[in-house]
Order: sequence, then C-alpha cells, then structure tokens
Amino acid sequence: MARKTSPRIAPTASPRHFWLAGLGFVSIASRRAVSTAGTAADRAVRARQDVMAAMQKARSRATAATTDLRDRIEAGAERMNAVVEDALSPLVAKLRQGKSKRVVRRGRKPVAKKSRRAAVAKKQVARRTRRG
Repeated sequence: MARKTSPRIAPTASPRHFWLAGLGFVSIASRRAVSTAGTAADRAVRARQDVMAAMQKARSRATAATTDLRDRIEAGAERMNAVVEDALSPLVAKLRQGKSKRVVRRGRKPVAKKSRRAAVAKKQVARRTRRG
C-alpha cells in the first residue's frame, strides 16, 4: 500500500494561542522569581553564617595569641625579678645593716628677725596714684 501524505497545514495563531502562551510565560516567570528569591535568601543566610564563623575563628586566634604572649611576658618578668633580686640582695643587706645607726638631721638656720621685718614692710607700702 502506498502511503498517504497529509497536506501540511500551516499553524495559524489565534488570540487564544497568545493568551495561553502569556499565561504560561507568567506562570514560569513567577515560579522562577520565587525560587530565585529563595536562593538569594539562602545565600544571604549562608554568607552570614560564614562571616560569623570567620569572626569566631579570628576571636579564638586573638585570644590564643594574647594568652601565649601573656604567659611569655609573665615568665620573663619572673626571671627578670629573680635576676634583679639576686643582684640587689648584697646592697639591701648593707642598707639594712646601716639602718641600725641613727642619723642626726640638721634643721634650717633661723632667719634674722631684721630681714623678715624689712620684707614685710616693703609689701605693706602703698603706691601713690596720680590724680589729674
């Protein structure tokens, strides 16, 4: 048997076709907009979590570094204290022996009465003003 060929019918677009295509486009666009908004929100949440994790790491590193530095400074201060104490112990022993002697202090010499009175007299002299 011979095949029958159907005549090719050229599709014609009617207003109904445009209406249905527009509805499909709006439907697909709204789905993509919702999914894009959800993806953007997820990315923002992940970025915030990454920033918080980085801040926590930086804080823990800084704390560890300052703790290590404080321990090293304290150890160095203890060593320096021991060295200074050993170096100054003979001097301190000599000073303690010298403390047992009582040192007599000299007072200030009294100022002559005449010079005190002259200084007070100069201050009390009133100045004359010129009236004119």
